[in-house]
Amino acid sequence: MKITSVQTYAVGLGFRNCLFVRIDTDAGITGWAETVFKRKTKTIEQGVHELARYLVGQDPMRIEDHWEKMYRDSFWVGGPMHTTPLSVVEIALWDIKGKALGVPVYQLLGGPTRDRILVYAHCPAGATPEEFAANGRAVVTRGYKAMKTTLPVFYGAKRTVAVKTAEGTSEAARGYSGTWGVLDRSLKETEFFPSDTIPRIREFFVALREAVGPSTGLMVDCHGRLSPANSIRLCEALADLNLMFIEEPVPPENAEALAKVAEASSTSIAAGERWATIYGARDFIVRQAVAVAQPDVVNCGGLAQAKKIAALAEAYYIGIAPHNPNGPLATVAAMHLAASIPNFLILETIGSDEDKAIQAEVSRPALRFEDGHLLLPEGPGLGVEPVPEAFEQYPYQPFEGWR
Repeated sequence: MKITSVQTYAVGLGFRNCLFVRIDTDAGITGWAETVFKRKTKTIEQGVHELARYLVGQDPMRIEDHWEKMYRDSFWVGGPMHTTPLSVVEIALWDIKGKALGVPVYQLLGGPTRDRILVYAHCPAGATPEEFAANGRAVVTRGYKAMKTTLPVFYGAKRTVAVKTAEGTSEAARGYSGTWGVLDRSLKETEFFPSDTIPRIREFFVALREAVGPSTGLMVDCHGRLSPANSIRLCEALADLNLMFIEEPVPPENAEALAKVAEASSTSIAAGERWATIYGARDFIVRQAVAVAQPDVVNCGGLAQAKKIAALAEAYYIGIAPHNPNGPLATVAAMHLAASIPNFLILETIGSDEDKAIQAEVSRPALRFEDGHLLLPEGPGLGVEPVPEAFEQYPYQPFEGWR
């Protein structure tokens, strides 16, 4: 069996572009995968086409061999701009392999370790604690046992995301929690912000905890917006509210800085969505800068790299909560990872009714949700196929964004 072509489709689903990749073979087996790399979709798409020059004519079953050659032979190794195109073609090759052998991908990865995948939904903070509480109650009503927001005040006050057009239009966020807040979107972690900001953030979480009860899992994503000192202040302010984790409190480059925050915090610290390969994850894990690791299978290098990161984390008793504010094929790829590792914690989804609806239009079968979990697909390969004829309904859009 040989690869005959590699094709790409940039599809604007809600607040992000999903880049779908199709790999065809001369055996009539087609592999599909999807990645999301906000604001750089066209760059990643070109990266896939550059990898296609190597892939066409190759045996798709030699996944590890191809990955190593595409990674090392570029000379400029590392970084998510390099590994995201690698991730999406690697996952498409796993889809081909699973289909050729007639089994789900998680069976090829050593699974299953579980039959259903615990997930959480995004919960937009809104402009006030009262609005946050109402949003949280709505998430619980939809059947979720856990939810995450992006740092209130910094994010979540707006309900739209920016699209770069001549008219300067905006699109509905469809449940995504990382929309604009009331602070400067480019505020650096070393700059001043109002002294009542952290107490105000606490007010948001006090209202949410009261609204959803003591057993609901709560998380906050800081998007790397704080200094180590302010991160520790935030952890102290939220300590009694029993959060599952505080995500990316400091910028993502410095494992030592994050380790200082983790050592000072009684709440678990999470990070890893911007890691690329096991080499990028190593320092954070070895330094025990995180209690929860968050590799994204469609950015970190693919399923095999994510599984290697999970194995390294397992040696330090670190749980895996894959990053995944993505589309349907990325979600199902993350589910295959979750089903094949012993230290899985929880999987990110947007989880809104609107986001589920548009994902159901561009893929089949729709993922099954039950009691706060997604049920594993049973078909060969990824077990979910895109609907290419639906892509035209959701054209590429040049989304704008800041930190």
